[in-house]
Amino acid sequence: MKIKYLLLFLLFSVFSLAQNVVSGKINDEDGNVQGQVLIINIDKNETVFSDSKGNYSISAEKGEELRFVKDGFYRTDVKVSGTMFSALQTITLKNLEIEIPEVELKFHPTGNLENDAKNVGISKRVSALNSKMDEYMKSPLNEPNPINISPKSFQPHDFKEGQVNLIGVAETLGKLIGKARKPKITKPNYYETKAFIAEVKSKINLDFAKKYGMSDEGVDQFLLYANDVYLLSKKYRKDFNTAKITGDLMAAFSEYQKLNDVTR
Repeated sequence: MKIKYLLLFLLFSVFSLAQNVVSGKINDEDGNVQGQVLIINIDKNETVFSDSKGNYSISAEKGEELRFVKDGFYRTDVKVSGTMFSALQTITLKNLEIEIPEVELKFHPTGNLENDAKNVGISKRVSALNSKMDEYMKSPLNEPNPINISPKSFQPHDFKEGQVNLIGVAETLGKLIGKARKPKITKPNYYETKAFIAEVKSKINLDFAKKYGMSDEGVDQFLLYANDVYLLSKKYRKDFNTAKITGDLMAAFSEYQKLNDVTR
């Protein structure tokens, strides 16, 4: 008789425990199982995770609140009812919408790189200012620069006067020879500019621009801006100098950030 009572007690205990567990499966709106979902019993402050197949099991009492949480989905709260202990409960998580900010395109490309390059990344006011500065720098001086030297009568005696400065002559010849070896700087055409920009993209590390989340199209627009402002293809397409080009690009990018909405 005692054994019968003991068995009944054990069966009642197991039955009671089974009634205090909510189990089931977790899916998303497309029917895909969702593992590693955090399930929280708000009243008991107990937590569990669903397995890789979306199955879960957590102890609960009638009237308590269960919360299902996973990154990329809306939080789902469920009130425990008496019928939830006797059947598996399927929970469907709703996908969290990601709003993409609207981008207004003020410039409409034509597909012609030579024409589009004139309208990308630089305002008309800045372009006009650069043009005027370029004209000013190329224009001849209106007045000669004053020579700031002391009268010869007040200068100390030059013991080298009348002698040939061999070191100076050698340095001058070296500079003339080096200058003669460098290719002549000429204005590039459309195809030369296109080839130079492609060479820059293949040889120069552009991580300083890409780390701001710029797309390949955005990088191309920046390179066209830098080439237009710093005359990169004109100066370096025949004598590709990685260090100088990188320095000019970084300086151009600092200005480009102020004129355009470039954020991380």
